[in-house]
Amino acid sequence: MKESIDELKGEFKAKLDYWHNIKSRKAKVFLFIIFLALIGLKVFTTVLTFDWLKSLF
Repeated sequence: MKESIDELKGEFKAKLDYWHNIKSRKAKVFLFIIFLALIGLKVFTTVLTFDWLKSLF
């Protein structure tokens, strides 16, 4: 368990270091918009799935 937590911390630190190494403000904005779009897509598809399941009953 401790190994997996250490692995997650290491991956998070690597992602954070990558974010801090990006110099271009446009690239950061682009990555942030992509991140929000992926979360929005996940929420949208989940809502559609639950509506579809609700219509079965």
